[in-house]
Order: sequence, then structure tokens, then C-alpha cells
Amino acid sequence: MSRVTDGREESLRPGPGRTGERAGERAAPPATSTGRVRRHPLLRRRRVVVGSHAVDVRGTFDPALPPVVLVHGVGMSGAYFLRLADELAATRDVYALDLPGYGTAPKPPRPLSVAELGEAAAGAVAALGLSGPVLVGHSMGCQIVVDAVSDHPGLCSGYVLVGPTVDPDAPSRPGQAWRLLRDTLREPPRTNALVLRDYLRMGPLRYLRTARSMVRDRIEEDIRGCTVPGLLVRGGRDPIAPRHWVRRLARAAPEARVVEIPGAPHNVQHTHPKELAAACAPFLDACRPARRPDAPA
Repeated sequence: MSRVTDGREESLRPGPGRTGERAGERAAPPATSTGRVRRHPLLRRRRVVVGSHAVDVRGTFDPALPPVVLVHGVGMSGAYFLRLADELAATRDVYALDLPGYGTAPKPPRPLSVAELGEAAAGAVAALGLSGPVLVGHSMGCQIVVDAVSDHPGLCSGYVLVGPTVDPDAPSRPGQAWRLLRDTLREPPRTNALVLRDYLRMGPLRYLRTARSMVRDRIEEDIRGCTVPGLLVRGGRDPIAPRHWVRRLARAAPEARVVEIPGAPHNVQHTHPKELAAACAPFLDACRPARRPDAPA
């Protein structure tokens, strides 16, 4: 059982071609008391209740546009997708999730496994009433997306995996930690600060327990059950998702291709959002979801 509850609105910068108020919605104030323009005014917060868990959502909630759902990785939240959401929101109905125990979403009694997070993501799509969205995962979020897609035929019209884990050449927490350290040295300070904030919010024990599930999960096997089209993306300087691994994963999928963003590290959605949005645009355009019942004619 799932339901959606309204939450507080979060103001962000509007994308091009998306100005004005929608019926029944309150526009965000254009500036703070200090005169600085608030960011992301199109995104609103809602809480989705899926079974005994809650998922917090930042979304545009615009049924006139094709939906895209952004699924974060281990320890993270939808916050590091907001720059990409800005780029996509001009032409897409965008939803950035905080899965149970991540970001602002309430913590379950124990950390959820990759498979359980996949069920939560699929439940959020259903609770939001989305028809044929494209699911976009980053890092461990790719494993969550693949589980959701393979276990729920008809859930989406396509999927995008950005910096997918876990490369079998580093199939342990120490191996992944070493690659994470190398990537940290390649990320800008602002990205590292965002990552550290979310890691601390999750807590080290929950992080380590979830990482155990992450390295045990076999995305290269599960992706064989993803029968809709897929796009795999990596940053050209990403040590966590090396080129040979991403190509191998694409070959295991029934239908997928690979795109690389030159010069980008692992958190390409935060460091290179314009380039990532442009690289995904042809694939997103090719995914044609069915018209949603509440969409205007």
C-alpha cells in the first residue's frame, strides 16, 4: 500500500520555458530577505508512503511532461541531483528521491538492502502515479534501478545508469573504498562537501551495512532482466566505474549502449549537469511513455 502526502515546498531556479504558476499551486517567492534569488522554484517536496517505509520526493509534478525519476547511491540523497534536475526540468517532469534512511526520509529500524531499496523505488513510482518514466540511477542507485526494472516489468520506458557499481574487479568494501578515495581527489570541493554531509547524515554504521549489500549484489546478472532500452554513462575520469566495466555491463543488457562524459569524475550529475543532460537527451526523447491519465489533452 502506498500514498502521497504533501510536504513543504522547496524553492529552486526555474528552467528555460517553465515560468509562471500552474493551476492550484503557489509560486515560490523570487528572492530571499537578503535579495539573493532562491534556487529551484519548480521543485516541491512531498512524502510518499510505500508500505511501512517513507520516500521523500523533490519533484516538478507536471503531468504534461514525460517523467524522469532520479535514484541516488549509497549514503547520498536527491540533493546531488538538483543541478541535473534544473537541466532536465525544461522538458521533463523530474522527481529526485530520498529513499528510506537517506536524506530527509525517516530511517527504518535497519538499513535496507539493495533489493529492498529497489522495491521502495518501484513503490514510489506507483504512488506518484507515473506512467512509463525513465529511471536514472547513480552509483549504487544503478543497482537499485536495475532491481526495480527487472523485478517490475512495465514499470518504466527506459533506464539510465550513471557510474554503475559494482565492478567485479573490486568486489569488496576495501576495494570500493580505495576507488572512492581516488575519486574524491578528482571531485571539486563543493561536491565533496555535499557527499560528506549526506554520509554523516546517514551515519557510518548504516553506511557500512548498506555497502555490504552493495558489494554482494550482482548487477551484471540482474541487468539481463531489464528488457526496456538502457543507456550507461560514465565520467571519463571515474575510477569507480572504469570504461571496461561499463562496456561489459552494457553487453550483458538486452538493449543498452554506452556514453562517456569527457573529463568528468564519478559524480558527473553534480559536476557536469549540462553535459550529462545533453548526452541523455536523445535517449530520453526516444523513450515514449504512455500518456498519463491526468495529463492535459
